[in-house]
Amino acid sequence: MMNRVFRAVPATLAAIAFSFPAVAETTRIENGAQFGGWTVTCEAVAVNETLCVLSQRLVRSDTNTILAELVAFNETDEAGAWLIARVPNGVYFPSGFVLGVEDDDARIAFEWQNCTPDTCEALLALEPEHLDAFEAQGPWVAGYRPGITGEALVFRVSPQGLDAGLTALAEVLGQPGPRAVPVPEDDEGEVQ
Repeated sequence: MMNRVFRAVPATLAAIAFSFPAVAETTRIENGAQFGGWTVTCEAVAVNETLCVLSQRLVRSDTNTILAELVAFNETDEAGAWLIARVPNGVYFPSGFVLGVEDDDARIAFEWQNCTPDTCEALLALEPEHLDAFEAQGPWVAGYRPGITGEALVFRVSPQGLDAGLTALAEVLGQPGPRAVPVPEDDEGEVQ
């Protein structure tokens, strides 16, 4: 009898172990982590609230002056992501800020949002097609005209790693992420 009890214990423990949900490992991303050409930057903005973005600072190799800083972040409440281009103030707005594959006429245009005394920002809502193209095509270039009489500045950027970085940040921060996930609905349009 005692022998049968000891034989049943391992099977019972195994059944109990499989009935409990697995404890998820906590994923962490360190400040300064790299995703392709993107660097993670996190900052505490309030108690138990952290803001994390991916950034890429682009400088002229000859003078070390800033050409642009690209900053990407996820929506906090719904699927989607944004890409900001910060450039030195004085930019010629009608020329826009554009991103595209080198030697291709197709361009992705950002929309100017605001300026401070030092910088101007242009914004792009990242679509899944953008994220797919960033990984599949290249090399990529960005450009803008720094002033009404200035020559256009065209420089290489590295969008590779953006999708993976935004997805990883969303997972760690409990956000929906850069891509929309369809939510099942019933016949009356109610979310299931």
